[in-house]
Amino acid sequence: MANYAAVLALFCTILSIVGPATCRATTATSPNNSSPPSAPLTASESFVIKGKVYCDPCRIQFPTKISYPVPNTKVVLRCRQRESGTETTKVEGKSDAKGMYSITATGDHEEEICDVRITESPDSKCPEVMDDESIARVSLTDKNGVRGKTRVVNPIGFMVKEIDPRCKEILAEIGIMGI
Repeated sequence: MANYAAVLALFCTILSIVGPATCRATTATSPNNSSPPSAPLTASESFVIKGKVYCDPCRIQFPTKISYPVPNTKVVLRCRQRESGTETTKVEGKSDAKGMYSITATGDHEEEICDVRITESPDSKCPEVMDDESIARVSLTDKNGVRGKTRVVNPIGFMVKEIDPRCKEILAEIGIMGI
């Protein structure tokens, strides 16, 4: 019966990759074992979180056409319980040469608050963590209507200390005046 459970678990894992599936199995009970069958088994889940780390040379905390990627930035995915705030998951990653990162998290985190954050810039020309754009929330469950296992989060980033002189013209192009 142990082989049956292993084959079923493998089958459920394959089904979770191919499409949504919940697999159920029961534990065989021997005549000497009066305990009830175990709870249903759910296929293991994993989510891929993708995003971008950038530098804001205009200090407006959103990307513009002169924003640039920040490679080699440590990016941390954290999930915590809603009520107690206890950390349940922590996964670290790093941005590539284009400022892009991809982190894989396992399990369903329906009852948790998850976010991706940055804390320190590897770029000395762009050292300041943004107030509004240093953390990106992400939902890591398939029980909320979001389909698929890939989550693309908002860009997160850093700012320069001094505003780039080109920003006034660039911001005027998009209707932001007075800077």
